Amino acid sequence: MDGEILTFILEQTFGILALICTVVSMQLKKKRHLMLLQTASEAFIVAQYLVKNAITGSFMAMVSFVRDVIFTKYEKHRAPFWILIVIYIIMTILTAISWAGPISLLPYVGSLIYAWTLWYGKTKWIRLGNAIGNSPYLIYTILTGNYALFIMTFLEVASSAIGFFRLEVFGQKKSPRKKSTAKKSKTKKR
Repeated sequence: MDGEILTFILEQTFGILALICTVVSMQLKKKRHLMLLQTASEAFIVAQYLVKNAITGSFMAMVSFVRDVIFTKYEKHRAPFWILIVIYIIMTILTAISWAGPISLLPYVGSLIYAWTLWYGKTKWIRLGNAIGNSPYLIYTILTGNYALFIMTFLEVASSAIGFFRLEVFGQKKSPRKKSTAKKSKTKKR
């Protein structure tokens, strides 16, 4: 009984820490800050999946953690395409090794989508890719009984969507058109 309580407490603690990192990250403007919190969140998710014994999910989260570390280093420009291909190959191998039936495709597909948006590198697409890529994880967390992670993933999807609309759609200010200096000088001479 004590082991079950400890497991439950660890699960919830890791889930809450991952949730805090994730929700805050999707509201940040700078890519580096977003990526650092996403990396911390992935570390907590790995721990939570391992405690829950959801092997495919933990493998995908481990790869996602390494992926986030690598992509964080490419703050100002896109990582080489071959890095994305290597990440995809590793995800495919780990999914095959930990295959538990069609359920294993859910974290795999979600991870592929989000990896592409991180590789692409624009914060707008990272937010959108996070919302779309985490949708299969919502189903996976329910099917594996990881309800705390379901809540975290749901809030992550919501935070990504809110951040996308707040920062990318409604936060875009159109700059006023600048009159050319050539026209101004000609007008003044007359």
